[in-house]
Amino acid sequence: MAASETTPRRWSTTDLLGPTALFVGAFLLAVTVALPTLLADGLRKVPLSTDFTTVAVLTEPATVLDRCSLNTPSARTVEADLVRQQRVVAVQPSDRDRVTLQAGTSIQADALIIDGKRVDVDAPRPGAPARTPDDPNRPETAPTPESDCTDSTITAVKDRITLDRTTAEPDLGDGGSSEIQYESRSAPVAVPDRRGFTYLFPFDLSTGDHTFFDTTTRRSVALRYTGDTQVEGHDVARFVAEITDTDLAGLAGASTPARPTTITRPASWFGVGGSPARPLTATLHHRSRWELAVDTRSGMIVDQDIVVDESYRLPAGTAAVADDFALPYLRARFTFDDRTREEMTQRAADLARPALIWGRLVPIGTGIVGAVLVVVGLWFLDTARIPSRIRRWAEQGHQD
Repeated sequence: MAASETTPRRWSTTDLLGPTALFVGAFLLAVTVALPTLLADGLRKVPLSTDFTTVAVLTEPATVLDRCSLNTPSARTVEADLVRQQRVVAVQPSDRDRVTLQAGTSIQADALIIDGKRVDVDAPRPGAPARTPDDPNRPETAPTPESDCTDSTITAVKDRITLDRTTAEPDLGDGGSSEIQYESRSAPVAVPDRRGFTYLFPFDLSTGDHTFFDTTTRRSVALRYTGDTQVEGHDVARFVAEITDTDLAGLAGASTPARPTTITRPASWFGVGGSPARPLTATLHHRSRWELAVDTRSGMIVDQDIVVDESYRLPAGTAAVADDFALPYLRARFTFDDRTREEMTQRAADLARPALIWGRLVPIGTGIVGAVLVVVGLWFLDTARIPSRIRRWAEQGHQD
């Protein structure tokens, strides 16, 4: 038998061009399909490293009840310089599918405007308790609206909620948390039926109507999409939520020493008609309007416009009292300050960028290159089509 008939034919470089191109092209096409599912989807989740702080300032003068006037013959409302601060941070329990967020929100008074003059919140004024030197032997007593009236905190709440990292919706099963604390000395209140978004939204948010959860009233309300706009040069979607009048006295745990949901005072204190000495009981009502600017790619809220109206109201039909009587506790309008808008838009861009790169740009690139290589590989499988120059190069390289 001839040697040529017993020696196996060795593949030349020319023979390998087609299969190699096909293999690499098929691999890149597989990467194109897998990247958006296996990698990019993991980047479209609420980060376990979530930690941001927002600051909102007044857009117009605010009105507050001077809590020290609870201890004077008549109620007194004053203008105030307020700031709203909020910090949202991821805590435990959190894992690959769920994240627990803890949010602390407060409205602080930097100063009061009394009789046309700007005064410090802790400055002595009518109704404030007399200040005495600290006595280490004096037993600690719980604060009351009168004793705590010079505290700069107007409202404060701590919220703890477990979310699904993909949908950003509450996920309360298997140890998930949903509780709101209105006062540090009181136990938090469980909210097991919570629905809707509050602090952030999911990636790739649709521009339709959603649900918003308000921590003050513990209500889930409609969140309406109202159109698109720009914040710091970024395209964002606008959503609006309306919190209708809610009597906070009916909410367990919502009353605090600094912000009682029920007060009883003589009619003269409220400034209404009838017998001046008759006791009247008013309850705290809340209503608000939230306008949110949301980066739909990352789900981050990059701007807010919040209108808050909290007032003490007397029961309907109270003798010698107009039905529209309202004693303001807090009336204010807040919006993010410039620094917060800049930081939140930058954060939104940083969160959206990896998902954009690995979920869209890279797959497009690998898809195009992969398709080209498959076509080239199929073409190279017919060696007769290979240009003579490439064939001689490949054969020469193989012989060397």
